[in-house]
Order: sequence, then structure tokens, then C-alpha cells
Amino acid sequence: MTQLLKDRIPKNAKILLIKLRSIGDVVYNTSVYGPLKQCFPDSELTVLVEPASYDLVRSHPAVDVALCFRKGSFLEQARFYFNLFAHRYDVAIDMHEGTRGAVMCFVSQARYRVGHRFAKRSFLYNETLQFEDLAPRFPIEYQAALVNKMGVAIDAPRPEIHLDDSVESAARERLRALGIADDEDFCIVHCGTRKVYDQWQYKKFAELCQEFHSQLGVKAVLTCGPGEEAQARQVLDHAQGTPFFVAGLQELGWISRRARFAVCHNGGYMHFASALGTPVIALFGVVNPRIWKPLGERDIVLYKEIECSPCNSKTRKPECYDGDAECKRNIETEDVLNAARRILSPA
Repeated sequence: MTQLLKDRIPKNAKILLIKLRSIGDVVYNTSVYGPLKQCFPDSELTVLVEPASYDLVRSHPAVDVALCFRKGSFLEQARFYFNLFAHRYDVAIDMHEGTRGAVMCFVSQARYRVGHRFAKRSFLYNETLQFEDLAPRFPIEYQAALVNKMGVAIDAPRPEIHLDDSVESAARERLRALGIADDEDFCIVHCGTRKVYDQWQYKKFAELCQEFHSQLGVKAVLTCGPGEEAQARQVLDHAQGTPFFVAGLQELGWISRRARFAVCHNGGYMHFASALGTPVIALFGVVNPRIWKPLGERDIVLYKEIECSPCNSKTRKPECYDGDAECKRNIETEDVLNAARRILSPA
């Protein structure tokens, strides 16, 4: 019988887990940190992510070291790669599967360099695993599959987001400054998206901000991610006076956890808020919600399926690149209001 990889790894191993990519991917990746640490309680677990996701991992109790890769100068990157080599990891697990992650895995020169057997750069690993027999159906199952095939038990993977207690007071002060009292109901309207062809119309977001308060008695707080402020201003042009802020993930997490619900596009914030236990109303258009839906029991997906959705760059219509995709345009504000009523109604 073939020996499982976990049985060859030292109990006090220095483990490097590489997960570059976006916030949503890293949210699901948090599902493997606890099981890894439980399997190797005396290990040093280092998780390597990019700046956007750093706040997701730095407070996780199973993570000993959170490393952040920044695309700096050639000298800065060379220093970063040298430090990966110098740390002498026993295990490096590439859960990125892109060129940079595979190169980082190789440069570490860990004794066990672990990756997917069918990854394009699998020749940079010396421990290649395949997990098609596990038949992962959803992204979080795919995240857990590689670690599972190492022999680490992960029965029902769930994301684990841990917020820094020291940020809570700042989040409360932020809400008070926005005019939200400690005992007042509010919701999050997160309008940002990186993809213009997946953008819900700004005027509809503005209508929601007003209708939530007038119809449901719930104040709306408008948020967006760093770099998405211009999108938020488009909403504020039609909903002046709506409380608005941009914050890091930790502060946004505390505020989202307090909210009655959140409205957002499919994306990193959707997975983040859902993992925190905040009911999410998710606006889907260009991707398949059957695969990418949020995982919360009270989450609601709004999706108006048309002949070209889900889509790709070959099937996308020109109007979509103007921020007026039909699949999103067909979602009405009343659809969102009805979803909110369902969430707010007693169980």
C-alpha cells in the first residue's frame, strides 16, 4: 500500500502554503489551515498570499506566519525569493497553480514540493498528486482536495475567517461617525466589481439605498473595495447622503458581521461576508451560480438566466463592456427588496 505523504512529513515540519490569487479564493483556502495544523500540531505553518488577501490570514489561529508577496522592484522580488529559499521549508504546497506560485514552490527547495499532477508547471514539483477521484464539485472542495490527498482529513470543508479583536472598536467608531447607532439596523450595499461587464446598474444601487430605509426601515451603508471608489461615486451621485466608507478587510469584516444583510456582486466580498455569517443577496450574471454561489444557509442568489449566460470573452456582447449587461439589467430593485424581506422576516 502506498504510504501517504503526511506520514513522510516530520511532525515539526516547516510548511509553506502558497495561495496567490484573489480574495474569494483565499476565503475558501482558509478551510485547510485548521486541518493542516491539527494533523501537524508541532509544525510551523506559513501562508503566502498577496496584499489584497493578507488580512484574511494574518489573524487565523492556525497560521504561524502570514507572508505577503508584493510586486516590487527586481531587487525586492529577488530578496523575497531568496528568503523563501533561506527559510529551509520542509514542505511547500502550491495551491495557486499559476507560474509564479509554481516558481515559488520550486525556489523554496523544500524537501516535499507538492502540487497538482496535471498543472502546467508540474515539473517544478517533486510530489504530484491528483484528486479527480474525489470529484470536487465546488471551489471550496477543489481547495481542500489537494491537501486531502496528502492524507490530511478534511470531511466537510468550510471557510474560517477570524477577525482581530483590536479592530472592533475602530469599526464601531466608524459606524457612529456614519450616523449608525450601536443598536440601529443597517445593511451593506457593496457596489464594486473588477469586471465592468458584470456591473449592476449604478442607479439601481442608488434606488436600493433609499428603498431599504423607506420600505424596510433599514439604513444602507455603501461600501466598495480599494480602487473601486469611482464606482461608488456613481452610486452616490444618485443617492446623496448615503453613508459611505472604504476600509480594509478586517474593519469591513467587523462592520459586515453587524449588518442585517449585504447586497453585492458575485466576487470576493460575497464569499467573505457569507463566511462571516452575514446573509448575502448575491447578484449573478456572467458566471454560473450553481458553482460559485455563496455557502450560507440564508444567502439568496438573484440570477436571470439568458441564452448567453454564463458567458466568456467569445460570447459576451459589446453592450456588456459598457456596464449594461442584459443578465444584470434584468435584475430589478424589487427583486432585491423581496430577497431582503425574506431575510428580515422571522424564521
